[in-house]
Amino acid sequence: MLRDRIKSEKKTMAQEQRATESANVFYAIESLPEFKNTQHVLCYWSLADELDTHVFVERWFKHKLFYLPRVVGHEVEIIPYKGMDFMQKGAYGILEPLGEAISDLSDITFALIPGMAFTRDGYRMGRGGGYYDKLLPCLPNAFKVGIGYSCQLVDMLPVEEHDVKLDLVVADND
Repeated sequence: MLRDRIKSEKKTMAQEQRATESANVFYAIESLPEFKNTQHVLCYWSLADELDTHVFVERWFKHKLFYLPRVVGHEVEIIPYKGMDFMQKGAYGILEPLGEAISDLSDITFALIPGMAFTRDGYRMGRGGGYYDKLLPCLPNAFKVGIGYSCQLVDMLPVEEHDVKLDLVVADND
């Protein structure tokens, strides 16, 4: 299965390679005009096997409004990020923001989207929970960017009618 193969490949990556790929991906993100010109950024607090979003969020949240997801049941709520003092362990052991959820996501104009696998043309495969499948259609004004390690890029993925195509996928493939 593709998820298992990619999970295994990510486990075998050296820490130095993880750090280099993360730095390269976030350098590319920070260079995008869509990122430079936005004030409202949806991101996520990364798991140990994902590109490290923590440094990126901490570097930028005082300059732009950042939002992070919080899992509630089978859905995610989107919460403004106010700093590490306002984070607590939530579902799946992931740090999640404290605070009130926003109901109108139309202000979010840039979104970094996680996944297990991505195609260069913008399709993604998640971890299987469907959280982002439900969230992506609720981001009508966001430039949606999938980010991952080079091993997460694949030529093809199964695509279903409800899948939302991302505007861009950024992975370090050097």
